[in-house]
Amino acid sequence: MSDDDIQKHIDDIIDASDKEIDRDELEKEFRKFLEYGVPADQTKQTLLKKFSGSLPSSTQERTLIVDVKPNVPSVHLLCRVVSINPKEITVKGEPRKIYYGIFGDESGTIPFTAWKDFNISKGDILDITNAYTKEWQGAAKVNLGDRTRVMKTDESKIPPISFEPREYKLKDLRNGVGSVIVVARVMSLNERTVTVDGKTKIVYSGILADDTAKTQFTAWHDFKLKEGMVVRITGAYVKIWRGIPQVTFDEKASVQKLEASVIKRDDITPQRLLLHELVERNGALDVEVHGVVIEIRQGSGFIFRCPECRRTTLENKCSLHGEVQPLADLRLKLTVDDGTGTISVLVGKELTEQLLSKSFSELKKQYAADANSRFLTDIEKMLFARTVHIKGNALGDDFGITLIPEEIKLFEYDMATESEKLLEELEELV
Repeated sequence: MSDDDIQKHIDDIIDASDKEIDRDELEKEFRKFLEYGVPADQTKQTLLKKFSGSLPSSTQERTLIVDVKPNVPSVHLLCRVVSINPKEITVKGEPRKIYYGIFGDESGTIPFTAWKDFNISKGDILDITNAYTKEWQGAAKVNLGDRTRVMKTDESKIPPISFEPREYKLKDLRNGVGSVIVVARVMSLNERTVTVDGKTKIVYSGILADDTAKTQFTAWHDFKLKEGMVVRITGAYVKIWRGIPQVTFDEKASVQKLEASVIKRDDITPQRLLLHELVERNGALDVEVHGVVIEIRQGSGFIFRCPECRRTTLENKCSLHGEVQPLADLRLKLTVDDGTGTISVLVGKELTEQLLSKSFSELKKQYAADANSRFLTDIEKMLFARTVHIKGNALGDDFGITLIPEEIKLFEYDMATESEKLLEELEELV
């Protein structure tokens, strides 16, 4: 569209409005809609409603997904359902089924939660009014509640997606990002059978890695992936599971096999992060951190689990299976700080044995002789204020970051070496 045509449309909007309009602001908005592929007539109608003030903008004008802000009480979206999944939760003691997924339009994608069944499916084109947004993990998230009106509409109501796929390194993936390109090595691959809308499908999942990070993936189509293969995936989108971004792609995506040398195995190493970086990311796979144990939390030591579901028991009773003969287990719940941030660390039985340099049977005898309170005091003497080096996967939720170690060991400072390093650094500064 020529500049003259744009100016004519702007003149029409200004003439039709009964309010004073900032021409520069109007032109900026008009051009943005065009950049996202919105037809001129639809753009004109939307901006006329917004700037004329004749209609309540908060409920009737359409908002492009790229412009959706957190904590807005009412938004109007015209979008496509990119993905949708059910989830069972408990609200005020009552079970409840909600739905979560991703909406997309010509400007981008955004995560959503539907607090009831709106009978919508992947691929549906929706006209949504009275949705509201919240801030989640530093970005906006759309919520569909009792006041929300959802109407299915046809494909012609939404312009073709015009934005180009953008290439990301795995460490830069964020929730709700759509039309993603990633180049990664397939580190592991599994397949499982699921039922979707009454139909049986095979889903492929595993771990992808590049030279910056690892992430889980889900493929809803058989792309003939193999472990060790280096691929370029175009048209994927990003979902979040327990704070960790996951790459998801289906038959609309393309997968190109690349030379293995594009990402060598030796280039894939754990990410060494400060704890504040891990907290800001809200979780990550295969990370290395370093910090000081500042607390051995309640719940550490010996616990007892249901032999059926592994839930912890209380007085030989499982919340799901009733009275059981519980199995003894051992764990540590630590709080670790590196001066930049704080995380929780949940250490399982085998690593607890290694960290304490005692076998399970030895520790069990000590526990039986001293009772758990004394047992925990002894553990605290061994670990409190000690520096630990940890490798593992960090999961994020509303309560913060919990690191599940695959390796944890006490870090012993070599004072002579550290002093030499410090001296060298000081000499370089002089």
